[in-house]
Amino acid sequence: MLTASGFVSSWAQAQESNTPAASETEISSTALTPAAQALVAELAKLNEPELADWYAANGYTPIWNHNTAVSTLLDAIADAPANGLPAARYDVEGLRAMEASAGGSVQAAAAFEVAASALFLKYAVDVSTGIIDPSSLSNLMDRQRPVADIPALMDSVAQNMTDPAFYDALEPQDPVYAALKDELVRLRVLIAEGETQPRVGPGNTLRPGQTDARVLALRARLVMQGYDDVAGDSPVYDDLLVDAVKAFQTANNLDADGIVGPQTLEAVNADPTQYYQQVLVNLERARWMNFDRGARHIWVNQASYMGYLIDNGEVTLDTLVIVGRAGEKYQTVEFSDQMEYMVVNPSWNVPQSIATEVYLPGILRDPTMLARQNFEMRARGSGRIVDPRLVDLSQYTAGNFPFALRQRPGTNNALGRVKFMFPNRFNIYLHDTPQRNLFNSDIRAFSAGCVRVKRPLELAYALLAPQEADPEAAFTSALNSRTETQINLQVSVPVHLVYNTVFLNDLGELEYRIDTYGRDALVINALLNAGVTMPSVQG
Repeated sequence: MLTASGFVSSWAQAQESNTPAASETEISSTALTPAAQALVAELAKLNEPELADWYAANGYTPIWNHNTAVSTLLDAIADAPANGLPAARYDVEGLRAMEASAGGSVQAAAAFEVAASALFLKYAVDVSTGIIDPSSLSNLMDRQRPVADIPALMDSVAQNMTDPAFYDALEPQDPVYAALKDELVRLRVLIAEGETQPRVGPGNTLRPGQTDARVLALRARLVMQGYDDVAGDSPVYDDLLVDAVKAFQTANNLDADGIVGPQTLEAVNADPTQYYQQVLVNLERARWMNFDRGARHIWVNQASYMGYLIDNGEVTLDTLVIVGRAGEKYQTVEFSDQMEYMVVNPSWNVPQSIATEVYLPGILRDPTMLARQNFEMRARGSGRIVDPRLVDLSQYTAGNFPFALRQRPGTNNALGRVKFMFPNRFNIYLHDTPQRNLFNSDIRAFSAGCVRVKRPLELAYALLAPQEADPEAAFTSALNSRTETQINLQVSVPVHLVYNTVFLNDLGELEYRIDTYGRDALVINALLNAGVTMPSVQG
């Protein structure tokens, strides 16, 4: 049986248009049986060239002529809400009605055959690649749904159509997808029960060792979140409860200090429907990334401010990262590309927007600033170096500043000691930084869009390991030259910049993150508009 990865393109191909080419199958109707001719006519109505070509290549042989096969398909589709998909998207009752009349004529049988394949493909493509085009939601989500391999899907369903496990294999096989589905079940129960647990009321910060009536509500809310060890009727904020609060804080990207302040209070009082929507969004994101990401690849989760080097499914290096600021202008974009080389002792060509908005005001206050920070100013066009002390810069604004700024390599260079390049139209890359103190923050959204890496040297060594006998020595030699040096990777490495606000941590547990960029709202609104429904309180 094919796994889900066998039904979609590679990660690079997934970025291309999924519009199929026109069918080139030439049909001679006189050479076909009446049943085949009816099938040809129904396929023409559907206007799906790849499906028509598949039937032509297989002699127009019907495949949905087994009751068990149809019932297995419909059972799988009935489970669509468990995947966060809208049940109303699939015309199950229409297919049942067509099945009941399929034996009445050749035309009815052909119509049923094509409808069954169309319904199968609709569900199969949805559950393996998603139902929303992310790039249609924001230019900061530069990603296309993976391209489904229609012939492979049809080949596989023809061979496995009575096996329920086949339909399970259509789903992304990433462990996080299964964990998200389980989380939907847990949250659905909580929502059905309603707000059965009281919220922790307002008041002073709760600290370890205190006795407070609100501790009872805190215990109940944490039990609702799965921290069963704290159940009880003690109003004392004891050590067991402190440990549970710390675990909850860690899972929600809060300072794990065991103190229930305003932010922790808001999180612990959150309605389960909020979490449910977040899980729906991240199930869809998992479907967008359901393709071969590369045996070796780099995975940067902007929402958790973490980066990983993955080798054959195993994390071989992890690092804290800093991503773009929350304002739309500076957010880090979601996209995938290929890392081709690194630059040791990089210079920094300052983007013109930063040059005019950040540095120009500073230069006006202190013309020596550029020299002190190892910058040079060049005339745009000629490239001639200009001494800012000899220019009346007060006559310039962001709209007419005629100079370009470049920071030379050095210890204070904004890119640090190395940058990792995967050329793209956003001019985003990974790099070192001299501002090491910023990694101490929990919410690390400080950059102008690029990704700053806390462990850049370790990443450089790991990337060079396949091509250097002594990768650390090779890198150090380039670094000690103090000159800008490009080191090409003999094998390029895919880089995936994603935004997952619910994900698996190192212990295999789900963690939630706040939606710093506001992208969850875009996705959930699109899903709800597509027919995804929320569970309701029962009773």
